[in-house]
Amino acid sequence: MLQSVLISLGLAIGARAQLLVPDLTGPHKVGTTVLELIDHARQDPFSPKSEPRDLVVSLFYPTTKHIHNCTLAPQFPPITAATLDAQLNAPGVAETVTTRACAGSPLTRPDLPLVLLTPGLGNPRLFHSDTAAELASYGYNVVTVDHPYEPFIVEYPDGRAVSSEESPKQANATLQQNLDARVKDLRFVLDSLADSSVTSQIPGLKPHSSSSAYKTQCAKTGFKTDKVGVFGHSFGGATALQLLKDDARFAVGANLDGALWGDVVQKGTDSPFLIFGRRFEDQYHNRKGDETWAEAWKHLGGFKQQYNVNGTQHADFTDVPVLADLLPPGALGAIGQQLGSIKGSRILEIETAYLTALFDRFLKGKGGELLDGKGAERFPEVALFE
Repeated sequence: MLQSVLISLGLAIGARAQLLVPDLTGPHKVGTTVLELIDHARQDPFSPKSEPRDLVVSLFYPTTKHIHNCTLAPQFPPITAATLDAQLNAPGVAETVTTRACAGSPLTRPDLPLVLLTPGLGNPRLFHSDTAAELASYGYNVVTVDHPYEPFIVEYPDGRAVSSEESPKQANATLQQNLDARVKDLRFVLDSLADSSVTSQIPGLKPHSSSSAYKTQCAKTGFKTDKVGVFGHSFGGATALQLLKDDARFAVGANLDGALWGDVVQKGTDSPFLIFGRRFEDQYHNRKGDETWAEAWKHLGGFKQQYNVNGTQHADFTDVPVLADLLPPGALGAIGQQLGSIKGSRILEIETAYLTALFDRFLKGKGGELLDGKGAERFPEVALFE
């Protein structure tokens, strides 16, 4: 199988040739960096030993237009790539997949809105790097968040890795316990992004502590953490909605094909919320078939829309279909069987269009006409569920 993959791609995997994801379509070049954030005030509820909650996040952000010696960031670091390769019918491929974000390039626009992205239950944040980079190219600072011991792997910048298999506590955890941990994780991430000792680790935001203008520099490089967006895939969508209720800083959100959970389903929120559901052949995910969506819908008091995207299965709302575009049929193994018929580049275009419309309107205070149907003819796969 590996030989057929190499022939089809015309690449020498042994030489670590890159498999490049599609070009970014927004007006901004994008940089990326990885941070480890340790919450010393909270014990990890799932770690097999007593230790503080230790998170990993990736930031994707607009960077300078004139980047010299841009090194494109890999989609998956080494241990994660090796773990994925064991599940694929194309060994060695995962380590070659390369994003369109420049590793370590400076963050130039901290004044642009923050958007946090949380993955589905059991998945790492790295399954959403291409989505995050594409959104960043339209003028957003996007943060993808891992939830340690829940995914099949979380890899730290120093090469350590932890997995759900190491955690008996995670194996016995309820959905409510996972939701509680995730909500606390994202609130802590947002707290951290208001902390200059954290933001000083981000390329382009390091203040000149010896300068008399230190305080001015800190203010200049600070993120807007008082009003941010949040969205997620699957259980990440449930996490996003719960955050809108629990923390007023999270002002607008979206759910990518996830059942909803938590007390927000009954108690509701007045914050704007967008829901995307799959549609493949005769299978629909909408309020008629999902009681959690139907119940939550009654208690959403602000702007709300629900769309179905034709040709999609549950995994199409991750980066997996983007990877499928790069490989021959069957190369993704069981992972690829969770996809519908839509092309990865197309679902990425659709997600970006609707998410930027949402966040433009409610974070930037302008645009968002697509939410009113203007230009919707460009996306015939998308149907508003009324």
